Amino acid sequence: MDKIDILKSYFGYDYLKPKQALIIDNILDNKDTIGLLPTGYGKSITFTIPSLILSGMTIVITPLISLMADQVRGLKEKYIKAEYINSLLDYNEIENIYRKIKYNKVKILYIAGERLLNKKFQEAIANIDIDLVVCDEAHTLLWSDDFRYQLKNIKDFIINLKKRPRLLALSATATNNTIEKIKSLMNMSNPSIIKEDSDKKNIYYNIVKTSNKERELLSYLNKIKGKCLIYCLSIKNVIYLYNMLKELKYNVGMYHGALENKYKIDMFNKFISNEINILICTNAFGMGIDIKDIRYVIEYDMPQSIEDFVQQTGRASRDGFMAYTILLFDRKDISMIEYFIDNVENNFLSEKEINSVKLSKYQKLDRMVGLCLSKKCIHKQLSEYFGFENNNECKMCSNCNKIDILEYNKILENKKDVRKI
Repeated sequence: MDKIDILKSYFGYDYLKPKQALIIDNILDNKDTIGLLPTGYGKSITFTIPSLILSGMTIVITPLISLMADQVRGLKEKYIKAEYINSLLDYNEIENIYRKIKYNKVKILYIAGERLLNKKFQEAIANIDIDLVVCDEAHTLLWSDDFRYQLKNIKDFIINLKKRPRLLALSATATNNTIEKIKSLMNMSNPSIIKEDSDKKNIYYNIVKTSNKERELLSYLNKIKGKCLIYCLSIKNVIYLYNMLKELKYNVGMYHGALENKYKIDMFNKFISNEINILICTNAFGMGIDIKDIRYVIEYDMPQSIEDFVQQTGRASRDGFMAYTILLFDRKDISMIEYFIDNVENNFLSEKEINSVKLSKYQKLDRMVGLCLSKKCIHKQLSEYFGFENNNECKMCSNCNKIDILEYNKILENKKDVRKI
C-alpha cells in the first residue's frame, strides 16, 4: 500500500495535509527531517504511515511517559503493532515486550529518554532492523540542559545502532537556535526543515497588565462557560490556586509533574468528562493530549518564553472553533523567572555551558516581556518570532480588537459555525 492507501485504511482520511505529505516523502526518501507543525495538525501521522511502509521497526522517543499507554492503545485499536516501555511497567511486562521485539512483532515502539542507554534494552534491539527513529515533542531536547539529562544520550544511541536509521524530529514550536540544538543532539545530517506557521488564527489573545492577579482571575472565571486551563509556573502556585478555588466552590482540579500518576489520570478523566471544568496545571499538562473543546486558557503566571506561551495557548479549541486566552502580566513574574534561571544546575555541564544556557533563557525572557509590553499585533509578533511573515488583518488580539469574554461567550453560543477557522 502507498501512503494514501494507508491513510484511508487506518485513519479514514482521503488526503494528507501538504506538510504531512512532505515529511512522509522525505522519510521514505531516507532524508533526515525536522517537522515543525502547529498543535492539532496531526504530527503522529507523519511517522506512523512511513512506519507501516518501511520493513523495519520505528522507535519513538518521547517525554510523555504518562500518555504512552493511550498513544499505543490508539494504534492497537487500528491494528497497528505498537508497544511502549517506560518506568511504569514491571519487569515481566518489559520482558514480554522484548520477546515481541525479538520475533519482529513490534512495528512502532515508544520509549522514554532513560531507556536509551539501558543495557537490557540495547541487547533487545541489537539485531533488529530499525528504519526510523523519531524524537516527538523535540523542543523538550532543550530540557536536557535542566532536568532531562538522559535526552543527551540520543546521539550515542543512534550511533550505536547496527545501521544508521532515518531521523525525524517533531515539534509545534522551535526557533533557529532550538533547531540547531535538535540537529546536534540527534546527530542529523543536513536535515530538511519542514514547517507550518504555528500562529493559530482561531485564538483570541488578551494580555492583561495587572498588580492583582487573583482579582483578575476571579473576574474571568465568573464568566467562563466551558473547559478552562490555568497555567502556573510553579507547583506552589498550582496548589495555592487549587485550594483557593476549591474553597470558593469551583469545579476545579490540579495537574503537575510531582503528582502520582494515578492522580493525574483521575484529574485528566474528570476534565474530559466535564466533572471538573477548570484545571490548574504546570507545563506538565498538555503535550500529546488531544482535548478538542478547551475554550479558555489563562496564563496566571507569565510563561518563561514565547515558545511556552504558544505551546500552552495552543491547547485551546483544537477543533478549530474560536478560543479565548488571557495572560495576566505582573512585573513580579519577571523576578520569579529570573530566580529560576539563576538557579539552573546541571552536573553534566561545565560552568561555561551553564552560563550559555542561562544567557539563552534570559534572551527568551526578554522577548516574552517584550510581547507583554508591546502594543503591536500579538498574532504578527508570534509569527515573526518563528520566522514567518504575517500580513493578515487581525481582529483576534487585545492590541487590535477588544473582545470582552462575555462577547466571546455569545460568539461561541450563537455563531460557532461562522467563526470556525
